[in-house]
Amino acid sequence: MAAYQVLIVGAGFSGAEAAFRLAQAGVRVGLLTQSLDSVMMPFLPPKPPFPPGSLLERAYDPEGPRGWAFHARAKYLLEAEKNLHLFQATATGLLLEGGRAAGVRTWEGPPARAERVVLAVGSFLGARLHVGEVVEEAGRLSEASYPDLLEDLLRLGFRFVEREREVPETPSTPGYRVRYLAFHPEEWEEATFRLKRLEGLYAVGLCVLEGDYARMSQEGKRLAEHLLHELG
Repeated sequence: MAAYQVLIVGAGFSGAEAAFRLAQAGVRVGLLTQSLDSVMMPFLPPKPPFPPGSLLERAYDPEGPRGWAFHARAKYLLEAEKNLHLFQATATGLLLEGGRAAGVRTWEGPPARAERVVLAVGSFLGARLHVGEVVEEAGRLSEASYPDLLEDLLRLGFRFVEREREVPETPSTPGYRVRYLAFHPEEWEEATFRLKRLEGLYAVGLCVLEGDYARMSQEGKRLAEHLLHELG
């Protein structure tokens, strides 16, 4: 038996939202993140309106909207869900069984197995972050990309398009821009979130779409609703 019914790789706004909603509905969910210190960590404070009933809405506090405070509330809500296992690991490739995604391999060694796998890896595939003249392999400031996972996906034949995002300077952090790879639109079904090349594999968030925190949250909710329908 798989450890999880659904394994989500990436605990940003779309991945965490989907995991939260699935766990609330009784689904065994694994939520894998490269860093527990960056779970739903916004660069800029989120601003309403938010999708009603979303994790984004629940974690928001107008009296304490700063990034670290928001992250702490969101992480607390995720960890409080009994059907949700939030854990730190680095996904290095897909586990395949009979042409179907059955989990991920990890840099740390132990694989994470699941009936369905969701890639919610944001701007972390093939990412190059530019701060002035400095370039680093990161999807956000001080957050490494997924080079091994990207290599595995390329080996499996997945196609990508290049995208770029800019983040403005704040009083405490420099502005930057990041170039990254997103799945080619022909690889992905928007209605079902499926990555068509493999059974049991889905994608959500910036690795397939563009948008702000609210849109990523809404897409996470929509994915959860679709998977709940599939799981019956």
